Amino acid sequence: MIRQWPMVGRAEELAVIAEATEPAADRSRGIVLSGPAGVGKTRVAREAVDRCSRRGTRSHWIVGTTSARSVPLGAFADIASDFGPDPLRRVREVIDGVVGDAQHSDVVIGVDDAHLLDDLSAFTVHQLITRRLATVILTIRSKEQTPDAITAIWKDHHLERLELQPLSPSEIGSLVGQVLGGPVDSFSAQRLWQYTQGNALYLRHLLDNEVRANRMTLRSGVWLWDGHPRLSSTLAELLEARIAQAPDAVRDVLGALAVAEPLESDILETIADSDALAQAESLGLISVDTSVRPTSVRLAHPMLCDVTHTGTVQMRRLRGRIATELARKDSVDPRQLVRRAALMIDSNLAPDIAVLLAAASAAMQLGDLRLAETLAERAVSVGGGLEAKLIEAMAITWQERGTDSEAILAELAGETEAPIRAQIAILRAMNFAASLGDVASAERELAEAVPGDDEGAQAISSAVRAFIDLVRGHSAAAAERAAEILADPPASGMARMFLIWTVVSGLGDLGRIDEFEPTAESGYRLAETSAEASHLRLPLATFQVTAYWLAGALTKSDNMIEEIRGDTIDVPFQQSWRSFFTAMSAIGHGDLPVAQLSLQETVAHLESGGLGQMLKAFARSWLATVTGMAGNAIDARREFTALEWWDRDTDARKWDSAKSIAEAWVCAAEGATTTAISIIRDAAERERSLRRPAWEVMLLQTATQFGDRTTAARLAELANDVAGPRAAAAATHAAALAAEDGDGLLGASRHYEEFGDRLAAVDAAAQAVVIYQRSGLRGSAMNASATVERLAAQCQGVRTPAPRAAATPKLFTDRQHEIISLAAQGLSNKEIADRLTMSRRSVEGHLFRASQRVGANSREQLIAILHGR
Repeated sequence: MIRQWPMVGRAEELAVIAEATEPAADRSRGIVLSGPAGVGKTRVAREAVDRCSRRGTRSHWIVGTTSARSVPLGAFADIASDFGPDPLRRVREVIDGVVGDAQHSDVVIGVDDAHLLDDLSAFTVHQLITRRLATVILTIRSKEQTPDAITAIWKDHHLERLELQPLSPSEIGSLVGQVLGGPVDSFSAQRLWQYTQGNALYLRHLLDNEVRANRMTLRSGVWLWDGHPRLSSTLAELLEARIAQAPDAVRDVLGALAVAEPLESDILETIADSDALAQAESLGLISVDTSVRPTSVRLAHPMLCDVTHTGTVQMRRLRGRIATELARKDSVDPRQLVRRAALMIDSNLAPDIAVLLAAASAAMQLGDLRLAETLAERAVSVGGGLEAKLIEAMAITWQERGTDSEAILAELAGETEAPIRAQIAILRAMNFAASLGDVASAERELAEAVPGDDEGAQAISSAVRAFIDLVRGHSAAAAERAAEILADPPASGMARMFLIWTVVSGLGDLGRIDEFEPTAESGYRLAETSAEASHLRLPLATFQVTAYWLAGALTKSDNMIEEIRGDTIDVPFQQSWRSFFTAMSAIGHGDLPVAQLSLQETVAHLESGGLGQMLKAFARSWLATVTGMAGNAIDARREFTALEWWDRDTDARKWDSAKSIAEAWVCAAEGATTTAISIIRDAAERERSLRRPAWEVMLLQTATQFGDRTTAARLAELANDVAGPRAAAAATHAAALAAEDGDGLLGASRHYEEFGDRLAAVDAAAQAVVIYQRSGLRGSAMNASATVERLAAQCQGVRTPAPRAAATPKLFTDRQHEIISLAAQGLSNKEIADRLTMSRRSVEGHLFRASQRVGANSREQLIAILHGR
């Protein structure tokens, strides 16, 4: 599983080294590489020596060690063994042994850990460089005492000194991906970088151990790292060597930081001695940030936390002391409250229910729903009662674990009476509608448990009912109803956010994107001020981005995505949203590799945590879609089959078209374009009956991309009703395809490209190629083919039906092509007949006539001819 470790992220450094080692008459040749332990100095130096050796030079590799430092010329013991008593003569003999009769440009010497050389070996290296007898590449460890002769090499400007920097997060991701043989989840790559600080040696030891322990695993096509690492004995020894000589007082500083870093210096000084704090800094064991007030202190390296040994009892006491000090500061910052409560949970302090409840609400406000659940759970266990259970249920609901939340709320519903029963009913209805897609149960709960004379509860209930209309697909009625209620909104921040969702998404479905922006802005302002609504800004952004995507307003969508991605925090559930937003942007522009990887990351995180039911459904449906767009039929079908959609209530139709688009693209990848068009047309008719024109435009555009020539009239009507550039471009596309107008198709392709939908632009241009070919316009066909190639390269891996048809000679009819494509997927004649809704005899007839056309004698030959083999 672990492959050979490649050289990653050092191209610039190797280029600098190559220039420094080029033969020159007016300077010494070589370089000094410095950096902390494990940064990769030895690996880079060896690579540089090897590259010099390929020019035909003689090479030597010298290593400084602690054991050889006490022996004069100990580092050169293997080069010259017959030493006399005269030190200078011995140096000369070593130089002769190294250089011999070679020209100095033909000798390259690598000196690893030159800071450990004895003085005579260091003098020898200095002579080799200053007398220009060889090309010398040295490595030294930063902040280590170095022999004067070595220090003089760069201080006297004989050689340049290059400080190697740790690997960046992207370089860590690339390196680990190459080692493991597959893409690494970006959040996992970021965690690996944070934990190793880009140190290649630490990374290597860590990764070996984490893969072996199955904490780094392949899920949904990406490598995911979760759980807390356990250091291997080798890595622990490396780190323990850094603190081995630290006195007990310094270890107390490290212990406090291991419990709760970073710590403000004023808190740390109440727990540890201030002199020890200064000593820890001078030993390089802590880092102090003086740019903030009060000064913030953390461990110099995250891994030191795992080798700072403190007993369990002492750890509990430390957590209690730090929590107590945080309480004395009486900060209004919700992050400090959450931190205090998290420390309290596993400390020697008695649990404080009020603090736990306040912190759970604060954690929800900050978006850390899993921590909010943990804090509420703890409050429940120590007698927090109904309030704690409600907070726990809400935290679970907004992690989209609808079934778990309903279990808690149903139990509470049986234990409570009005007016608390009405509050629980509203939460249950929200959960039914938003997480479970069970609108019938949502409406029943509101009707049965919310009293008609409770004005406050009825106001919130009306907000939920408007959202239920939206989930049913009645977007116009839902948006109108929600807008009316927002004119005199309920006090509940959560209810107001539901209304804002409804207005934004409803108007987006109607193609009225210019009307909802003020309402959306009010939602983000609400999220900043309301603790119960702050975590709901991510679904709001999803509704807004979807509306922009439907309209083709991709610049607005990208701006919105960039803004909301900056607001996500480093917890797995929010990282899933972050990956999903990245995918949405990539899908809009046809960037298939980025979309696929981001969706795989989303699914992997959600499956790992058992949460995000709806987000996972959206992500997997889009994953099936983009995999189908890339022509990977088997993988696309597997993703679609694994899709867990809303199935409790057939009236929950809000997102049905997204599922239809996914299914159609899967069929198209399999070659069943007739079936794909049929699925899309059925979905478009459904959207027409629901009066959701923006979705209807998207569906009819997709059908046109598949080659449906019957969409022009309806798209021309919709172009007058739907804002944004997509409707007009799709109408132009459909009209040109129906008229077999190659120039018109290229014009539509340009329109798509102008607003960013490159994949649709590819399809329109590819259809133009086919039209020109049929008309015998070879020059025009070649020009259109160049457009297809340019756009397809930008999409990176697109294999939709249109460019496939443009690249394939017209040997078969469309129906024959479709049937042979399905046969190539391994389907039997009966399975093909069932898929295409025709008789088995018809399938056999099409295959027979196709064989006659091309002289094929078997099913396998037909498939081979179709694929150009």
